[in-house]
Amino acid sequence: MKALLLADWGKPFYPALRKKFPAVEFAEAYADADIKREVADADIVFGYLTADQFRLASKVRWIQTLDAGMEGLFRRIPDVVEADVTVTNARGAGAPQIGEHGVALMLALSRGLGDFWRLKQLRKWDQPHGLSIVQMIAGRTAGVVGFGKSGKEIAWRCKALGMNVIAVDRRAVDGDPIVTNVWSADRLRELLARSDYVFVTVPYSAENENLIGETELAVMKPTAYLIVTSRGRIVEHRALVKALREKKIAGAGLDVVIQEPLPPDNELWELDNVIITPHIAGNSPELDQWTYDIFEDNLHRYLTKQPLRNVVDKRLRY
Repeated sequence: MKALLLADWGKPFYPALRKKFPAVEFAEAYADADIKREVADADIVFGYLTADQFRLASKVRWIQTLDAGMEGLFRRIPDVVEADVTVTNARGAGAPQIGEHGVALMLALSRGLGDFWRLKQLRKWDQPHGLSIVQMIAGRTAGVVGFGKSGKEIAWRCKALGMNVIAVDRRAVDGDPIVTNVWSADRLRELLARSDYVFVTVPYSAENENLIGETELAVMKPTAYLIVTSRGRIVEHRALVKALREKKIAGAGLDVVIQEPLPPDNELWELDNVIITPHIAGNSPELDQWTYDIFEDNLHRYLTKQPLRNVVDKRLRY
């Protein structure tokens, strides 16, 4: 059995991988010509192939991807949907970091840290303004849209901070002990109406694109904040800008946006009630290790014919 390793950041981990699985032939390839040569007789791929490389992968039966988001894979290789290939992703490797980052954005918004940073640049001590904007999150309601691994990491942290937590998900998900019940997707607007902080953690799919648009934003409290850590296209961009400009919602914390990098002339840069971070919520020095750990565990499962972790539903594309 041959496994093709495409992630160059994994080089420090590969000697241990070879030692642990001596029966597997491991090949590392990083240049296109090398990948095309090696993939022809590979059974397993760790990383991403291009469409041309995938056409040569006649023996591949399992692809372990390096991220939680899957739209890139399906955009590059639409043929993988119908192919006899199992796809798994790295869902969960960045979830604790996303939990911390989502809560950090919430705290920054609730305590007015953006305003205080701007005042610092002006060397201005404005206590009356500060007293008028700071809020306490204990006792407030956090609504989590998408109760997967990242959503749960945000939710339990919110609960630990004394918040009431509610959640919706398209799937039947056990929310215990964080929430009593995870609501079905048809209760999204009810969640939006009740929440003081809305966290968007659903994966991207065609079905989820513009899940939150003008109608959904309109039911949110004018004092509520929207925090998005999954994909920018889950929230309709024009509707979000309009709601923020007109103060239909209090503000937003965005780690992901409709176009990345966000162009310098995008309207979001101009808005004082928005905090923007450059799609780094899931990152930390531990991310590579945890992504590799998922592959190593799945490789053991694959060789011993056990169910794989993080199998992607190719019909839903996540």
